[in-house]
Amino acid sequence: MLDTLITRYDWYDHPEGLKFVETHRDEYRTSGHWLMLPGTCSAFHRVLNNEELWYIHYGRITLHIIDTTGSLKSLTLGRDILAGEYPVIAVPKNCWQAAEIDEGVPYAFGSVVCAPAFHFELFELGHRQSLIEQFPQHGDVITRLTLP
Repeated sequence: MLDTLITRYDWYDHPEGLKFVETHRDEYRTSGHWLMLPGTCSAFHRVLNNEELWYIHYGRITLHIIDTTGSLKSLTLGRDILAGEYPVIAVPKNCWQAAEIDEGVPYAFGSVVCAPAFHFELFELGHRQSLIEQFPQHGDVITRLTLP
């Protein structure tokens, strides 16, 4: 299935670290597919103007969210609801978010929907040192999931 996914879409390397393709855009929302391979992640970032919904279709990832109060939630985005996984996770606007593929998972594939529509000028990639200064209690996950 991975070979089919790779050839089906015109993927690009998103600045946060995963492969992405936009599939829909209008004035109200944007949506796209993401693909995460072992050794890659979605580095800490935030979107300033919209809520982001993450959906999983294959595999399993851990989504880390630092909310506006500085609290960290780490949730498993997966299809095994009985094991406590979530098939969809909402990330509120202005919250820092990062994701990593779970160990032993060959790849993870999903979708994301942003409403209102996503605009790159309202996207912010996290800087390791400033995030650690702001949230020292989450230094381990920030160090692991920020780009140098």
